[in-house]
Amino acid sequence: MVASPEKIQRHLLDTAAAVLCRDSGASLAQVASAAGMSRTTLHRHYATRQDLLRALAHDALDRVAAAVDGSVRLAGSTTEVLTAVTTAVLPLADELRFLDLGASVWNLPELIERWYDLAEPLEAVVRAGQASGTLRRDLPPAWIVDVFTAVVWSASDAVRDGRIARRDAVSLVVDTVLAGTAVRP
Repeated sequence: MVASPEKIQRHLLDTAAAVLCRDSGASLAQVASAAGMSRTTLHRHYATRQDLLRALAHDALDRVAAAVDGSVRLAGSTTEVLTAVTTAVLPLADELRFLDLGASVWNLPELIERWYDLAEPLEAVVRAGQASGTLRRDLPPAWIVDVFTAVVWSASDAVRDGRIARRDAVSLVVDTVLAGTAVRP
C-alpha cells in the first residue's frame, strides 16, 4: 500500500524535526536516511534545506497556533488561561526545538510576522489581565508574552534535562510569570 502524499509529508516533517532537534546541522541526506527514503524522494518534496526549514517552521507555528487558540478561547481568569496555554504548548516544545536554529529558520519575514500574529491572542489575555487589575499595567503586553514564552522554553529544557519534574512544569511556568507580572499589594 502506497502512503498518501499528505502522510509522506507528515512523516518527513516529523522526522526532520526530530533529526534537527538532535543535530541542528543535519544534512538533507541525514534527514532522508532517518525517514527511510532516498535523497531524491526528499528533494521531490523539499528542493533545498531552506525549503525544508521553512516548511518545518510553518508547521510548528500551525501547531502552536492551534494550541494557543484552543486555550485562549477558554473563559476564565488570566491564571486559568495561562495555565491552559502552558499545558497545551509545553508538550510541543521538544518537537519544536529546531526553531532555535536562529537565522536559518527566522530569516524569512513571513515567519516573524506569523510569530507576532501568534502572540496577539496572548497579548489580548495580558491586556485583559491588566484591565482587571490582575497584571501590572506598567509592563508592555508584548514583553509579558515574551517573558512567558521564554519561561515555557526554559521549563521544557529543565524537564528534558531532568532538573524539574514534568508534572511540576506548568505550575512553575505560571507561578514564575505571575510572580513577576502580578500587581503588587
